[in-house]
Amino acid sequence: MSTDTPSDTDGIFGLGYRAEEKLFSRLKQISAAIFVVVGVFPIYWMLQASLTTRERASSSGISWFPTPETFTLENYEVLTNPDVALYVINSIVVTLGTIILVVLISLIAGYGLARFNMPQKENFARFLLLGYLFSPIVLGVPLYLIWQNLGLLNTRLGLIIALTAISMPFAVWLMWKYIQTIPEAMEESAWVAGASRWQGFRDIIIPQTQPAIIAAALFAFALAWNDFTFAQILLPANEASTFAPGVFRLIQRGYDIARVDVMAVSMAMTLPPLIFAYFMQSYLLKGFQIRSL
Repeated sequence: MSTDTPSDTDGIFGLGYRAEEKLFSRLKQISAAIFVVVGVFPIYWMLQASLTTRERASSSGISWFPTPETFTLENYEVLTNPDVALYVINSIVVTLGTIILVVLISLIAGYGLARFNMPQKENFARFLLLGYLFSPIVLGVPLYLIWQNLGLLNTRLGLIIALTAISMPFAVWLMWKYIQTIPEAMEESAWVAGASRWQGFRDIIIPQTQPAIIAAALFAFALAWNDFTFAQILLPANEASTFAPGVFRLIQRGYDIARVDVMAVSMAMTLPPLIFAYFMQSYLLKGFQIRSL
């Protein structure tokens, strides 16, 4: 009596299922090791350097593992430096402003694309993504001239608007696709009960789009927090600079800032995105998963 159980030689690559499972498991281990080397090790090295005394770092370099003799938190005192503290504050203001604008505008635009019929709606949504075809440096130069004429140069508002424009295409596309998965009948039921379109948007759409909102906010957060090009071009004045170009200018000017101090400030700026992504990862994954209609 024949059975449908596949033999050990029926693998996709002709190696047998057991051999291919072992191969697949080994490939996953290799991929994890590559991820650790490429992604996690630089963060570990930065943390290790930020906790190493200046004497040890300047004399014999940074060790692979921390030791009680070389461990110190004094490097993080650089955050109290007036210039560095100003850069951090500017980065926080610009990032929060970008997140708020991106979430608000993408919610409204995504709702409009999902609920209202307009000519060439699909083509318009696709056209939005064309902005990612241009390098930031290509957009930065004309923005510098425009912002100079509008009086937005060397202002945090000007950088917020520029970063919002860069983050907007993806956020609008994400909101549009996500809101399409919410049955319109839910809003119609609220309208029948006497609710206005705004009330339906506020009470039905916004609560159900929280995963997409968090995903768009995280995308805007990462782009604004780590931005260098636009901040370097649109904020040439030192007092308006954000963290990344600000520290770069300090080093260029020969400012007395040690390598371990740079690592300490970089670590302090790296932690917020990692913490935010870690605690919001479940919502983030839901935001990128477009539910079936």
